[in-house]
Amino acid sequence: MSMGRRMRDLMEQKKFLFTLGIGTPLHAKIVEKVGFDYVYMGGNDTSLTLLGLPDVGLITETEMVNNARNIAKAVNVPVIADADTGYGNAINVIRTVEDFEAAGVAGIHIEDQVNPKRCGHVAGKMIIPLEEAVGKLKAALDARRDKDFIIMARTDAIAASGGGIDEAVRRGKEFARIGCDVVWCEFPSADIEYPKRFAQEVHREFPGLPLYFNYSSNLKWHESPSTFDEIAALGYKAMHVSLAGMRVSMQATWDYAADLMARGAAAEIDFEKRSIGHPMGTFHQFAGFEKIRELESRYGPSEEVRKKEKTS
Repeated sequence: MSMGRRMRDLMEQKKFLFTLGIGTPLHAKIVEKVGFDYVYMGGNDTSLTLLGLPDVGLITETEMVNNARNIAKAVNVPVIADADTGYGNAINVIRTVEDFEAAGVAGIHIEDQVNPKRCGHVAGKMIIPLEEAVGKLKAALDARRDKDFIIMARTDAIAASGGGIDEAVRRGKEFARIGCDVVWCEFPSADIEYPKRFAQEVHREFPGLPLYFNYSSNLKWHESPSTFDEIAALGYKAMHVSLAGMRVSMQATWDYAADLMARGAAAEIDFEKRSIGHPMGTFHQFAGFEKIRELESRYGPSEEVRKKEKTS
C-alpha cells in the first residue's frame, strides 16, 4: 500500500487527524514514536532549520525534496510535504510532483502565491491569477503516477493583496472542481468565523471534500482558544500545529545554552539528571544503534564484531 493510500484511509477512518509541523528526520521520528498518524514537513521549518533563512522562497525544490526524502525514509507513517508554489510555472510543477512522489511522501500541497513566495503569516503576500493557479494544479494532478498520491491545493487569498474571503472561497471551490484531493485555506487570524464560512461555502457545493487546517502559532490561540475538536467539527479533516518541532527545539536549546553560559558544568549536570528516565534520555537506543549492532553481527567479520562488542 502506498503512503498516499494510507493517508487517504486514515482520513476516511478517523474523525480527524492532527500532528506537529516539523522540518527534520529527527523530529519526524519523535512524532512517529509518540504515536501520531502522519508527519507534516513545513517549508518554513525546513528553510530555517537547514539554511538558517526565513521562508521567503530562498530554499530550492531540490533542497526541499531531499529533506522530504530523508524524512520519509526515517519513518513508517505518511508524510505530507510543503511544495510551496511548485517552484515556478505549470511546467516546473510537473517536475516538482515527480520528484516529491519519487521521494516517498504521501502527498504535497501547492499554494497560489507568486514565486518567490512568503511565509503564510507574513505581510506582503501576493497571489497569482486564478487561471494560472488552476493550470498549475491541473499539471500537478496529471503528473502523478500513483493516483493515490495526494495533491492538496492551498490558497493564501484571504490575506493577500487583491484577495479576501470571497476570493478564497471562489478559489477553494475551483480547486475542488478540477479534482484536487484536499483543499487548504490559510487564515489570517484566530477568528473562527473565517474557517467556518470557508468550510460551509465550499462544502455546500462539494460535500465531504477533505479540508486542511493550519493551527498556526502566529494566530495567538492562547488569546482566542479553539480546540482541535471544534475546528474538525467545522469540516476540517486534518491539521497540524505549525513550526511545532522547530519552536520547541529553539526554545529548549536557547534555555539550555543560556543556562550553560551562566552556570557552566552545573547546567549540564542538572540536564543529565532531568534526562534520566525520559524517553529521549536513551538517545543511542532512539537513534537505532541496536539495529546496527544486529546487522553487524549478521553480516560483519566475526573478529571485528567481537572488538566492537567489547568497546560498546
